[in-house]
Amino acid sequence: MKNNLLSPGVESKLNELIGQELKAMYHYVAAANWCQENGYLRAYDFFLGESADEKKHSEILQKYMLDMGSCPQLYDIDTPDADYSCLKCVIDAALEMETDLGKMYSEFASDLVSEDFMTLTKVQEFIKIQTEAIGFYGDVCAAGEGLTDDKFQQLMLEKILVKN
Repeated sequence: MKNNLLSPGVESKLNELIGQELKAMYHYVAAANWCQENGYLRAYDFFLGESADEKKHSEILQKYMLDMGSCPQLYDIDTPDADYSCLKCVIDAALEMETDLGKMYSEFASDLVSEDFMTLTKVQEFIKIQTEAIGFYGDVCAAGEGLTDDKFQQLMLEKILVKN
């Protein structure tokens, strides 16, 4: 067994972030399923890809913990709310989720500055990922401002979502 290089507080926060990444993975699967059910076939593929990315993020954090001599603890994940009325609602939910996750990483990084520089360096990689996701979904949301729930207008939004 390796010597654990992570403090209990850092371990706890990393476990929480792993859970949030897995929760995001689960959210994107639910979003993809909603898209498929409602005829947004390109968005279906897009959100399945997002789900795979979130799974990969959790795996990176888990591997980091293992490399530091700590065994990740996995928590239960609640069923995501997938009661959307339109594609823009799905995208709005993604933006909110990515923003919340970005804030969690940023707050954790602030705590790590004087405590654990190795973990801070790892967390900074995720801050970059979150910043890009927030920018992407923010741009798509802005493009969808003023659209109605009309299927044609929502299909135009899908084209913008998948084009990026």
